[in-house]
Amino acid sequence: MPDLPLSQIERVDVRKAWPHEALDFTRWLAEDENFQALADALHFFEAGVEATEAAVGDFSADIIARDREGLILIENQLAQTDHTHLGQILTYLAGLDEPARVVWISTKVREEHRAAIDWLNAHTPSDFAFFAVELELFRISGGPAAPHYHVVAQPNEWTRHVSARSKQISSTALTDTQETYKALWGVLNDQLMEHWTGFRRRQPLPQTWMSYPIGRAGFQLTAIASVRDRSAAVELYCHRDPSKTGFDQLLEGKAAFEDAFGQPLRWDRMEERAAWRVRIDREVDITDQSAWPDLAKWYRQHLEAFDRTFRAAVADIDLGAGLPDDTSDDA
Repeated sequence: MPDLPLSQIERVDVRKAWPHEALDFTRWLAEDENFQALADALHFFEAGVEATEAAVGDFSADIIARDREGLILIENQLAQTDHTHLGQILTYLAGLDEPARVVWISTKVREEHRAAIDWLNAHTPSDFAFFAVELELFRISGGPAAPHYHVVAQPNEWTRHVSARSKQISSTALTDTQETYKALWGVLNDQLMEHWTGFRRRQPLPQTWMSYPIGRAGFQLTAIASVRDRSAAVELYCHRDPSKTGFDQLLEGKAAFEDAFGQPLRWDRMEERAAWRVRIDREVDITDQSAWPDLAKWYRQHLEAFDRTFRAAVADIDLGAGLPDDTSDDA
């Protein structure tokens, strides 16, 4: 008999883990630790989520992410692939103003849809790439379930491209400014891990912001740094509210929110975009590493204050039609 105990693998219905596609699975996948597992399966380098339920033209993409090669668009479907979701993917592409990698996640990829992804990879410009991924959920001996991503379709040259790109990235240093941002977010990670109960470590990225969930798809808390402007900010950000309905609902309670927060906030409708934000800023030399411990504490205190002040209100915002009731296998 082997010294190592053996057991059986049990397949688990994904709907037991994520009953609602948008509110449960998309939100879960957008968390950094979970998203990195998908990024690793697809060989995306230093990828980070930018937005969930983000506007692309008149529609919304489940997840918008970005890595050192550019834009990543994720379409989730906790069911067998269907023509509706394929059509949504094509519609998203028409609304993009830059190349992208498009990832279609489902529980089962039908043969005709795998063939469609292959056709797109063969007949669209080389700076677009399409992936079909089957999501599986397993557990052993009744233990915690673990997701597995089976890549069913991808560009023919992807493996070769990944190898070449990996060598290129390993030999291409980040700029000094990018290194500064990445190191700063590492310090903030440590501050949040030590002091913010329930915080999950997020991969520091060489960019000007780090985003954190606030309990509802389409909304996030963001820590922002600017070397050029010598400034830092923390904000509540809504990605998709072109009518500003949610902004106006919160603005009605402006005095009460600012009283609870403890100081005035900057309320920005961002009229030229489908987004809006509520923000607080400070002046600081981001390149001065001796100031980082105090800056990380400032970020943490204000992220906590935004979460404490706005979490319940964000959950109660009525955006009209809102998200679809995603409980059927056709959602």
